[in-house]
Amino acid sequence: MPTILRWVEFAAGLPYHAALVPVTGGRRDRPEPHVHADFHELVYVTVGEGVQRVGEAEMPLRAGDVVLVRPHDRHEFAATTATGLRFVNIAFPSERWRAFADLAGLPGTADWDRRELPPAARADLDGPVAAEFARVLGAYSGVPRVLDLVRLWTAVVPLLESADGTAVDRRPGWLVSACVAMSREENLREGLPRLLALAAVSSGHLARTMRTHYGCTPVAFVARRRLEHAALLLTTTTEGIGSIAQRCGFSGQSYFGRLFQRKYGMAPRDYREATRRAVVPAAMDTQDIK
Repeated sequence: MPTILRWVEFAAGLPYHAALVPVTGGRRDRPEPHVHADFHELVYVTVGEGVQRVGEAEMPLRAGDVVLVRPHDRHEFAATTATGLRFVNIAFPSERWRAFADLAGLPGTADWDRRELPPAARADLDGPVAAEFARVLGAYSGVPRVLDLVRLWTAVVPLLESADGTAVDRRPGWLVSACVAMSREENLREGLPRLLALAAVSSGHLARTMRTHYGCTPVAFVARRRLEHAALLLTTTTEGIGSIAQRCGFSGQSYFGRLFQRKYGMAPRDYREATRRAVVPAAMDTQDIK
């Protein structure tokens, strides 16, 4: 049974988590099989060769490879040469990634999450993508910012799109605009009726189009956005849990608590306490990635 990693357990309150990960041939010296409950990560191989096992499949890895790992990927890494494998790992909350994809009108990102294997591409070891990974890793040892993450995404996404061949955003503009607007708290409180009003289409058309382009129902989309906003408020405010539930549009604190427990694996109060106990990892030596 793979380990389930949750953002709140190791990087709560941070815009992203960065690490330089060495992998050797020994079992003790490589990451255990795991899945992510609520975050994506970008992997950039800097040295050596190896594999990423995703479920029952294997993805060969070598220096210069870039991989976008999805939350549901059950994966682990292994080196295949005596010199081992080393990669930069940049993890980030899935809600930030989806919000960025919506605002930027990125093609193919929703489809990437539904594919059998993670999207992958090649990057020059001395090129701009490598430089962005080095910069973001270095920034993490100081004061990491969302802007650092956005700059990395901006460099990496065109590379993944080029490898994938998905250069055209097929999502209708009305859907993208409505989904972006649902990030605002006043719209979240109104919920599905507000999403329908913003989309200005029939409920059936909205449901069909959202399932095609986002892989979920409108009800599930609204619930996910509400829970993500609630998690942010729990982390960044001292407001009461009942008040937060109300601000996010939940009909009652008990109902909110059940949904929150299901998504994040802990009660809202425990989630808040975990963010207060979060430990920032030691600084990494960014010179090693060259």
